[in-house]
Amino acid sequence: MRHRYAITALLVLSCGAALAGPEPLFPGGGAVAAVPGAWTGPAADFTLSDLDGRPVTLGTFTGKKPVLLVFWATWCPECKAAIPEINAMVTGPLAETLQVFGLAFRESRDKVARAVKSRGIRYPVLLDERGQAARAYGVVGIPTYVLIDRKGNVAWREHRLPGNIASLLGS
Repeated sequence: MRHRYAITALLVLSCGAALAGPEPLFPGGGAVAAVPGAWTGPAADFTLSDLDGRPVTLGTFTGKKPVLLVFWATWCPECKAAIPEINAMVTGPLAETLQVFGLAFRESRDKVARAVKSRGIRYPVLLDERGQAARAYGVVGIPTYVLIDRKGNVAWREHRLPGNIASLLGS
């Protein structure tokens, strides 16, 4: 009987390690704070390809203006429902003061490109095909929104968009 529990525990640990992947959970020094969903410290940097295959590095945008990372997937109904609100951010009054990136979580370029076109997504979409950016930000559910302030620190991390993003930006 003890062997069954030991084998079960090993299987659970092995599966968790396989899902986590080889990258460290918080590269770049970000750490989870005492409040669930909150972070302290600098945002983790990453480089991902856009839909045209060009590399985009987060670090080239941090420190210039706030950045909103939208972790999403084509199969996610909540993600689809949020598109009009996010599109309004990139075409409305926040267009000049906020950089938005959609990070497509573990999906193929073709599938994501079809979704971007059919759903009218107007913000840049990056391919997080191996989930390394999602792991760096502790994403455990889709959608997840991460707002990085002008100084390059995580100011917001939730499964819903901030109600008044302008107030978080100090606008």
